[in-house]
Amino acid sequence: MIIDAHSHLGYSEIFSAGVTEELLLETMEANGIDVSIVMPAAGSDPRPTHDAIADLCARQPGRIFGMVSMTPLIGRSAYEHEAERCIRELGFKAIKLHPQAHAVSPVLEVSNVVFEIAVSHGVPVMVHTGSGAPFALPSLLIRRARQFPNLKIILAHAGFAIYSEEAIIAAEVCDNIYLEPSWCIVGDIRRMIKTLGARRVMFGGDLPTNVPVELTKYRTLDLTDDERTWCLSRTAREVFDLPLPT
Repeated sequence: MIIDAHSHLGYSEIFSAGVTEELLLETMEANGIDVSIVMPAAGSDPRPTHDAIADLCARQPGRIFGMVSMTPLIGRSAYEHEAERCIRELGFKAIKLHPQAHAVSPVLEVSNVVFEIAVSHGVPVMVHTGSGAPFALPSLLIRRARQFPNLKIILAHAGFAIYSEEAIIAAEVCDNIYLEPSWCIVGDIRRMIKTLGARRVMFGGDLPTNVPVELTKYRTLDLTDDERTWCLSRTAREVFDLPLPT
């Protein structure tokens, strides 16, 4: 089984890029992806995109799971209402914070709602790291991981290559931090797995064109079958508590 822990739907005005439903499903089929965790493209209109993801989840049960993604700058009340709707009514499995696209630092007060909602509903938080520093520095999540020790925090892109070592250190000092190293170099991914263990690292494609590239990294690394299995499916299945067969 292969689980893509980081995929998108919708069009991003910020990055002038988008992923259609057809492209998402075609990419899964072409690359043998069994399950994708899908979030709105950064900067897309969240509510209609959340609804589109929920509709896709309903038509692709067990293959597509949703992740909330929107800026907390919309205000605490509005954020709480939409996040709770997605988790309680639509069955979404996580919350995404994108410091660059959402224009917020994960350690500022305005971002409290992201982590507090996740804790109250028992879902993990994925945070974009790397591009967009200093808001997107991996080390900022050390504070949040210590503040919420029972919350699982995934560092999307694991520092985006340039801050990979910082992401590894953050995960070393906080057991509740996990790494999704899309766009990182192969040697750094190997070091993440050997340093933290495969149970702390998960595969993510991010963009359709990048999915085969990321898969090739795991398939060509000198990993044991057990390590590869954890990275390609079991870590994400457990972190996101996906209702999938073992």
